[in-house]
Amino acid sequence: MTGPEQLARALEHLGATLPAAQYPLPLDGAADLRQLATALQNQVRDYLLPRAAKLDAPLLAVVGGSTGAGKSTLVNAILGKALTKPGVLRPTTKSPVLVCHPDDAAWFRSGRTLPGLVRSDTEVHDSRALQIVPFDGLPAGLAVLDAPDIDSVDDENRRLARQLLQAADLWLFVTSAARYADLVGWEVLAQAAARNAVVSVVLNRCPPESMEDLKSHLGQMLAERGVHAARLFAVAEHELEGDAMLPPAEVQPIRSWLGSLAAQSEARADVAVQTLAGTVQALDPQLRSLADGARHQLGAVEQLRQGAQQEFRQARDDIARATSDGTMLRGEVLSRWQDFVGTGEFMRGVEKQISAWRDRITGWFRGEQQAEDVQVAISDSLAAVIVEHGQAACEQAAARWATTSWGRDIIAATPGLARTTADFNDAATRTIREWQAGILDLVSEQGRGKRVKARFLALGTNAIGAALIILVFATTGGLTTAEVGIAGGTSLLAQRILEGVFGEDAVRRLAQRAKSDLDARVEALLANQLARFEEVLGQLAVDPDAAARLDAVADELRAASRGAFEDLTRPEGF
Repeated sequence: MTGPEQLARALEHLGATLPAAQYPLPLDGAADLRQLATALQNQVRDYLLPRAAKLDAPLLAVVGGSTGAGKSTLVNAILGKALTKPGVLRPTTKSPVLVCHPDDAAWFRSGRTLPGLVRSDTEVHDSRALQIVPFDGLPAGLAVLDAPDIDSVDDENRRLARQLLQAADLWLFVTSAARYADLVGWEVLAQAAARNAVVSVVLNRCPPESMEDLKSHLGQMLAERGVHAARLFAVAEHELEGDAMLPPAEVQPIRSWLGSLAAQSEARADVAVQTLAGTVQALDPQLRSLADGARHQLGAVEQLRQGAQQEFRQARDDIARATSDGTMLRGEVLSRWQDFVGTGEFMRGVEKQISAWRDRITGWFRGEQQAEDVQVAISDSLAAVIVEHGQAACEQAAARWATTSWGRDIIAATPGLARTTADFNDAATRTIREWQAGILDLVSEQGRGKRVKARFLALGTNAIGAALIILVFATTGGLTTAEVGIAGGTSLLAQRILEGVFGEDAVRRLAQRAKSDLDARVEALLANQLARFEEVLGQLAVDPDAAARLDAVADELRAASRGAFEDLTRPEGF
């Protein structure tokens, strides 16, 4: 593969990579990076790809400058015919005008260069259209494009002016004696210098008596700012009426220079290669900046993501602790359990003779309804715990995000993140009831064996299921002294019931399975709330691979440019 072919392929990779460069979070410099990424996408599409693919395509000379510099009047004088209309009203929203030799019209109409602009053969009051004017008075091989003002008060005109200049092989920058020191013009010229573009400057509307002094001063300013102008022209000011044009002698030096350039294929090639090479080489620091910015964006997103994840992990752990440290064995749950088993009588029986429990157990229990009451109390209490911690997780995650400026913007745009969803309470209740149903299935399955079937039937599924849940809640961390004693007796009671039915090892396995199932269901329930935070971050469209891809394409372009331009020298006379 030749050097130019490698370059063209690298530029295609760049065009495919740049859309991944997104900077949605308002970090330092993000707005500038967004503008840079957009500008580079336009430049790759409008200029780099078509020029790299066809180095001998006609040159595009873009005439740009500030408001009132007289660009259109100057272009008409250079062409010797009024082909582009000067703007009388400002801003004038009209399509930019591209004048080319008829033999070159097919190239510019093809949309290979500036494909985002609609082609037109007539003047259109649409800044996104490009009027093509074939004119045999202009030599083949060179087109002249009259661009909007770079400082237009119309945002779209201003953006288009910069886009067109970035697509130029050759800049013809027009300023005036009154405005050549303006900052906006120098900002644009600095961009041209950064990409080593071929630039000629026209100092227009000069008072004849001071024209040479002004030209000398502007030349000094260009040199001081590192802008190596191929030519510096000065045009005297003239009072023009109606459709009158500048005297041909005023623009003859510009016309001659452009004509000689168009007439020499080697000179045109030198200009095309110089601007292309400079533009490609200028991409490296720009792409590194985009990559650094992408890393900062990703880091900020990950900071938000990890903050939310940590709060929901904390909620998960708190619920897991509350359902295993005895916290649940108080209040309504404990009361309903005691109503069900008749604690005092049952515990005395347990202490007397565990081995004889099968003959007496059914008398100790107070009935199926009380067993169901225990299950309802468990469902209500456990759902309340989950809702409490789920709401706290949402509030704390939102509070964490609000500690950063970019997180505050997200919370302001999506205030509902700080609250659980409207269906969370019902979902929590449903989750616990499904868990309880799973407990009943679990103990029913375990009770099918012949050895335990009679004992199982004597107690009933609800009673054994309630006992297993009580055992899951059994350890006593976090309770008061009085509660420790109650919880300890409660857990011992539940444990002895279950061991009497299933045996010690089976009870241990049942409790572990029940707790694991509960933890998994709670985690899934909380994950649905966390997913809202994840979804908001996903909508930011920050590509985690963007920085690496930008660095990789920068490396590829650097290698390709060395191969394609290793013999490049600045064309003499330009």
